[in-house]
Amino acid sequence: MSLPKETDIAILGAGLAGLSIASWLDELVPAGADMPRLHLLEAREEDTHDRTWCFWDQSAHPFRDAISHRWQNWQVSHAGKQVVYYDPDYPYAMLPADAMRRSAYSRIAIRNELSLVRGVKVEAITPQSESLHLTTSQGQLDAKVVIDTRPPPLEALAESQGVWQVFHGVEVHQPHHGLGLSKAGLMDFQAGHAGIHFVYLLPLDEHHLLVEWTCFEADRHSETCQILLAPELPWMLANWLDKHLGKDWAVQRSETGCLPMMPITPPHINSRYLSAGIRGGWMRPATGYMFASCQRGAEDVAQQLLKAHAQKRWHLTPPRIRPSALNWMDKVFLQAMRQHPEAAPGWFLQLFANTTAAQQRRFLGDQPSAGDLLAIMQALPPGPFVRAALPRFSISRGH
Repeated sequence: MSLPKETDIAILGAGLAGLSIASWLDELVPAGADMPRLHLLEAREEDTHDRTWCFWDQSAHPFRDAISHRWQNWQVSHAGKQVVYYDPDYPYAMLPADAMRRSAYSRIAIRNELSLVRGVKVEAITPQSESLHLTTSQGQLDAKVVIDTRPPPLEALAESQGVWQVFHGVEVHQPHHGLGLSKAGLMDFQAGHAGIHFVYLLPLDEHHLLVEWTCFEADRHSETCQILLAPELPWMLANWLDKHLGKDWAVQRSETGCLPMMPITPPHINSRYLSAGIRGGWMRPATGYMFASCQRGAEDVAQQLLKAHAQKRWHLTPPRIRPSALNWMDKVFLQAMRQHPEAAPGWFLQLFANTTAAQQRRFLGDQPSAGDLLAIMQALPPGPFVRAALPRFSISRGH
């Protein structure tokens, strides 16, 4: 499809955030009803099955039917100790990128007002009196509002206040691996490595596993990060697979990522422009979880767009993704983790051991009650977090 001269809504990027907003618009507007024109501008010419999103399945969203796996149990392990929880009503769930895209594309295909344009690189955004003017690799476009889901620029990231979550994951074929299919391994901390390292393990069926090696690192240019982000299978992950699966495993696909677990200042132009997704601070800083908060943000934005279309007043405000108290707790936790990376695995184990399954899923899903927040604070040792909360003890260098 070619780029039009004008539209109501231009979404920059057709990843999770962009496709979620489009899907929520379709969800909220009855078939045949009036809705605004929306164009998703995607730089990539074609998709790859390059990631998955995991979350606790505890809220309604447009992609429920695209969830591929659910686990009723989840586990955290450190230094020979394990904590396992069980929740059959709100299981841990996985949504593959290709399934999410198929779901969103099917919605776009039946709505004349929704369009996806590929191969478009946005080069400049210029404010006009009644629109934003986009200069792109495929020509010029005027949009009443622009929602920008592209990765955030480095200057928007508070790197000194957080860490990078760097991972290399593989979907592995191992005939009759023997691991229980109802339990997700969220964090199995690995000793003998500088910094914070853990294995994330999801059994997909009796012959397939998703295994990720993850590290939390203050310096994204470190040697470990470069090893994990390389196309080749990292030696530490290969050794883990050999040790736990034997020698018959085979990698079927890979996914890598470098997520900014830190406060983000969303780029801003005016009220016709909105940063969304990771760029808008929708990802949970202290955990890297994105899907649940993205759905709340996308629903809020979709409702704003429908109101703007009805009233012909095209202005947007950033959605409130999570309680301010949660943002403060995340900053303190990240600062404490930077100061004491050697203690962080024990903190995670304590957090899971001293809270309930319901408290954990609500807290990690960005929907905690006041009681949940109190339980989380009581589950952690006070000393390191009190020191991290005091400005005079804060540091601005990596560990």
